[in-house]
Amino acid sequence: MDSSQQALVTIDVIDGEGNIRSLEVVLDTGFTGDLTLPTGSIQRLGLRFVGERTFELANGELFAFEAFLAAVSWHGRLRDVLVLKSDSAPLLGMTLLWGSKVTMDTLTDGEVTIEELSPVQ
Repeated sequence: MDSSQQALVTIDVIDGEGNIRSLEVVLDTGFTGDLTLPTGSIQRLGLRFVGERTFELANGELFAFEAFLAAVSWHGRLRDVLVLKSDSAPLLGMTLLWGSKVTMDTLTDGEVTIEELSPVQ
């Protein structure tokens, strides 16, 4: 957790050359997708563009995001995820979290842990 009361976690994303890049992202249970990243991160990672996807924003507005494909190391395995381009803070959403247990110490510098649940239903 940071001083703005955001739950921060680090995830490993595989770049276009096969290198592991660690990125700090905000855990967002209101985001139903996998992951959002800003333009610069998407370019540095060399992610492949796969079209547009429409999502409903918190205010109810529908918005078309540019979408990219990435591989992340998740619970010890590589997993393909859809990355939406957004110039806000990088977000980790519920689709990627599904099947996980999230525990957080809700204070500044508090620990956030994500564990795999078994079996995923």
